[in-house]
Amino acid sequence: MWYLESYNKRTDTIAHSYLLTAITGDEIRELIDVDESELPLEMGPYPVALADVPKFARYIEGDFRISSDNEYFIGLFID
Repeated sequence: MWYLESYNKRTDTIAHSYLLTAITGDEIRELIDVDESELPLEMGPYPVALADVPKFARYIEGDFRISSDNEYFIGLFID
């Protein structure tokens, strides 16, 4: 499953982990501009710029908080 995870910059711990539902590798490439079009998308993690984080809101069910105190990454993690 693909997840968007936020890490607290001060403590370097996971602040939140959001399951991304119904997202495809092609959509991820488009949202964060990953140029691996000829290869399968790797597991990541891929950094996500703070300005790009809101683009993932439509793939997240439930509460979704964005904070400039966090760094964001997307990756394929085992549930």
